[in-house]
Amino acid sequence: MMLAYGPDPAASCNPREVSLCAALQAVIAYADGQEKSSISVTSVEGRIVLSGEVETLSAFERAVIIAECFASRPIVADLEIRQRPHTYLDAPSRRIHLANNNRSDKQ
Repeated sequence: MMLAYGPDPAASCNPREVSLCAALQAVIAYADGQEKSSISVTSVEGRIVLSGEVETLSAFERAVIIAECFASRPIVADLEIRQRPHTYLDAPSRRIHLANNNRSDKQ
């Protein structure tokens, strides 16, 4: 778990803020759909800041909604979305192909 200092060290050292950030980070980490996310939660000037990476747009939205409900204060979401290409199993050849809209060859 990573809690970072904000621009105002006095606010970041406030035990209530540190506890809120730690609790919110744990709630988000164990939420459904966040298995592959890596989110840090900090408090900066009265705002909750989510930073790190999420797997999908849905995971991004879910993390923000949880933070809004949990913290009842402004949320800043600085999260990178790592979208991976979709894979599917081709039954006759039993090979995995990456779905790519720009492919001209069909297999």
